[in-house]
Amino acid sequence: MAKKKRLDAMGDLAPKFGVGQDLFPPDALVLKQKFPFRRSWMLILFSGAFFVGFSIPLFSVGDTLGGPSDGSLFSLISVLFSLFWMLGWSVGVFILGVVFFMMLLGRETLYASSETLVLRIGLLGFGLGARYPAAGIRNFRAVEAEKKSATDWRGPHLAFDYCGETVEFGSHIDANRAAELLAQYKSLYPVENTPPPVIAKEPGRVSTAEEVSSSAAAKHVAATAPHADARFKEQVSFWSPSSLALLGANLIPLFGVLLDDWSIFEVMILFWAESAVIGFYNLLKMWVIGKWSVLFSGPFFIGHFGGFMIVHLMFIYGFFNAGLESNADISTAEVLADLIRLAPALAAFFISHGISYYVNFLGRREYEGKEIGAQMGEPYKRIVIMHLTIIFGGFLVMVFGSVLPALLLLIVLKLGADLRAHIAQHN
Repeated sequence: MAKKKRLDAMGDLAPKFGVGQDLFPPDALVLKQKFPFRRSWMLILFSGAFFVGFSIPLFSVGDTLGGPSDGSLFSLISVLFSLFWMLGWSVGVFILGVVFFMMLLGRETLYASSETLVLRIGLLGFGLGARYPAAGIRNFRAVEAEKKSATDWRGPHLAFDYCGETVEFGSHIDANRAAELLAQYKSLYPVENTPPPVIAKEPGRVSTAEEVSSSAAAKHVAATAPHADARFKEQVSFWSPSSLALLGANLIPLFGVLLDDWSIFEVMILFWAESAVIGFYNLLKMWVIGKWSVLFSGPFFIGHFGGFMIVHLMFIYGFFNAGLESNADISTAEVLADLIRLAPALAAFFISHGISYYVNFLGRREYEGKEIGAQMGEPYKRIVIMHLTIIFGGFLVMVFGSVLPALLLLIVLKLGADLRAHIAQHN
């Protein structure tokens, strides 16, 4: 937590961590250097054992997916539960596998241009790394690892200071090679000779010890900071395009009730399916924020969000399907038929949330400063409020009977909660 606060305080100079392959355009890369990477066979065996151990439950559950099915909803739910569990569990297995193979076969590589330095541990051109803007880099030096320290395995290696933090790289680099490398880095980064940036206490602000350094840092921030599209600077209100689109989509169930005799069950199924639309756009947001790191977080999000939706679907069929007897089962064909009938209304919700994604998340640059972990949990804030309102309204309909006034009240309650959450989320 303390380190995260220090990184937040760096503002635009904070290093960017991520997973990726392409680092620089061909004309920007100046240096590409691979370093000796001493391997600890004890750690390799330890991580390999964890990788194998965590893989066993994944394959054990996978063996049950091909079992007999009677085509019922609850058989489908059992399979989906297993699939979503496997997706969530596979993230841990994948991470352990990456750690194992990186320790076994990976190489540590430095990429440098006049503006940026990237350190990455990779394998077959793909890896995990961090990108450091040149404005914060100072004091390249050769260091000797302390015995029994966390960096003991590196032996003689290199390091530099970055906004008060020490960044170390390489392992078992002899003195002659170290002197050659340090000369290259100090030549590439002449800012080495200016005073280092001093990070302000308030997160997001960068100050400097001397006026000349302050000017350099300010120019770097001004040159790299993106600017929001002028069309999307206004606060989100009831009259904003995304709010009006959401209002229009929420009015379709109203016409369904008035003109097509929709029941409470059909209204609830539609609002359940809207959650899947919200989950879909959240995956797109996670991609914008984290790029390749969504390979780790995406399956985990699908796993726990899918489990949430399955439980909700069981709840709806169990409590609001008046045609379902207590000992009856439901076929997947019935579920599909219900969704097909509601497809036009569901398409309206898809378009509505798409407009919000384009206008608010992309147009107003809501992704700036967000972390992928926070974005992963964001849909729940809105969905929980929305569905508590729906369930409360649904029980009111059941108490007073499935009559028109009660259904209209349910739709109005959901619309009010949805619009309020939408405006609060985007402001």
